[in-house]
Amino acid sequence: MALYLNSFPVDVTPTEASLPYLDYPDWQSSTSAKKTKFNQFAAWRYEMSQEERGDGQNMIRMVLLKGPQVSAEISRGTFDLGRFWRIGCLFIEDAVSAQFAKLGFAVEHSKFERFVLRPYSGTPDDRIELATGLSFSARRPFREDRYRFALSFQWVVRAMFRDSLTNDSLARIALGMPVIYKPAGASPPELLEFTNRYIGRVRSIDPASASAVVMCKDDEPRTLPLGNLRLESSPAVIRLYEQAVRLRTGPSQILRTVQQLKMSFTKDNRRNVSALRDRLDKIRAVLQQAGSSRDQLILPLASFQTGSVSIGLNPSEAVLGDSW
Repeated sequence: MALYLNSFPVDVTPTEASLPYLDYPDWQSSTSAKKTKFNQFAAWRYEMSQEERGDGQNMIRMVLLKGPQVSAEISRGTFDLGRFWRIGCLFIEDAVSAQFAKLGFAVEHSKFERFVLRPYSGTPDDRIELATGLSFSARRPFREDRYRFALSFQWVVRAMFRDSLTNDSLARIALGMPVIYKPAGASPPELLEFTNRYIGRVRSIDPASASAVVMCKDDEPRTLPLGNLRLESSPAVIRLYEQAVRLRTGPSQILRTVQQLKMSFTKDNRRNVSALRDRLDKIRAVLQQAGSSRDQLILPLASFQTGSVSIGLNPSEAVLGDSW
């Protein structure tokens, strides 16, 4: 018996990348350079081997993958994707992100994956924004197959409150609730890791200063503008919103719509027994729309290295033997 996986084979061309790099004595100095002088670049760092270090004192190499034009004084080296497979994964993720950005999708990054999302117009509540799309991450599954990569996808449905906590009706139910940090402008350096993500729970609200004290997930209480905070749209918060703000009773229309978009439920609100297959079909359909072929998606590298990423649109299979 064969099982289809939400994983697709990927090849990167060329398998050796010519990229600019800089060397630093330790992680701290490379981090400082990455956050200041090279904050507009996508970069990847690693600890050099003894052969790469030579007699020098530098231990950390920062490889610049993409960004503004680099100075001619910066060294350039060749990086084999079989050894530096993480560069290959970043090439793939950057190429997919760039393609979907061109198609009008919003692109987001987290520590472990990336998201491409577009609004869904059929929301049952005008204060709740729904979006659908994909989350994905690249990997090299097998060390023996040095240059074969894979992309894993998940079908994503997201709900988000359109208004910040400057909305009085939302502020009234916010005490103790989880919130997303969504600043109108640039984030301060100490809050960059929280941008567009869960930051913590509301401890108190001061209407006079239009601010709230949030106990952040790093156990630090912070006073933040109400305009930079949105309620996290968890099922519990959505139910509270519908009951306390919209004065609705009975099953949640918002959550029901989310379940239907996730394909957990059918349009007539029955449990969908083929949800996994339907999500995989949806993933394939979105990928096919991003290119011109039903079987392969070829994208240019979004990098200092020219080349391409070739994604096979037929999902990987796992074959189970008789012992299963």
